[in-house]
Amino acid sequence: MPILLVGMPRSGTTWIGKIFDSHPDTLYRHEPDSVEPIEGVPLVPRVGDWRRYRPAVEAFLRRIPDMRALKVSGSMPVFPKRYLSAFGLYRLRAGIAGAKLAARFAGEWPAPRAGRRPGSGDVRLVWKSIESTGRLGVLVRCAPMRAVLILRHPCGYVASVLRGEARGKFGDRGSSSEDYGILEMLLDTPAGRSSGVTLETLRSLSAVERLAWRWRLFNDQALDDTQGREDVLVLNYEDLCAAPSAQVERLFRFAGLAFSEQTERFVAASTSTRRGGYYAVFKDPRAAAGRWRGELAPEDVARILAVAAAGPAGSRFKAGAGAAPAGASAAAS
Repeated sequence: MPILLVGMPRSGTTWIGKIFDSHPDTLYRHEPDSVEPIEGVPLVPRVGDWRRYRPAVEAFLRRIPDMRALKVSGSMPVFPKRYLSAFGLYRLRAGIAGAKLAARFAGEWPAPRAGRRPGSGDVRLVWKSIESTGRLGVLVRCAPMRAVLILRHPCGYVASVLRGEARGKFGDRGSSSEDYGILEMLLDTPAGRSSGVTLETLRSLSAVERLAWRWRLFNDQALDDTQGREDVLVLNYEDLCAAPSAQVERLFRFAGLAFSEQTERFVAASTSTRRGGYYAVFKDPRAAAGRWRGELAPEDVARILAVAAAGPAGSRFKAGAGAAPAGASAAAS
């Protein structure tokens, strides 16, 4: 049964993905739906239409293990696996390093194959997505899976997106706060229509408020579409940062994975060793979770919280408490 890790960009999904990748019985794929879109499935489909999308979702799931794009199959670090011999691990690491070097001079270069496919023995497919928050309800209905919806404090999300855009980390895609096509699409969802906001209103708001609306509408839609489902776990990123080992054990129990010593070592290393980089997974998690406090002006914090707090996703965070989540122990939605 596949494991899906889904959340908004800049919500800790890469670190959580690597935590799952550190398990010796998983095959990890990093954002495959960003490289090969799920054909015919919108970013925020109507959950009642899920049967229409089932063939496309099932076909996509079958393709994931064989995807060889470096972004998907070459993310670092590369962990030992029970289904890989010592030589197989060496060959995989060397192959990824060689593919990345070749890609610098010859464009995209495929990553090597990792070995056995999910379904052979105890290998579990794990895929991480920042594209599928709005279609989570459809995905879990289309195929048996365990899904984790990752929520980061809205101020943390907004601050990190603004920081990344200022540093040019997102290429030439333009400002997320001015992607009115996405915002218009979100306003046409049940969460968007019930909010009462219009596109004209959004155009008149500040950038931080539009980003807050983007956070709210994507996450509210995911929560509404998966309410009451036992195959979806909602995780507050700040909970993981505050108690990594306990939360990882909780995540693995939900996913049906035994907690491994290799994962324990990675969690300890990734939370005690700092390595530079906007996308780094080795950092002080508490500092990362609360960094927005020193980056956002108080009036912007107030604006973000005013937008987010009115929806179910925002209600999981105390209005004035920043990183401290409310209802943090809630396991499923």
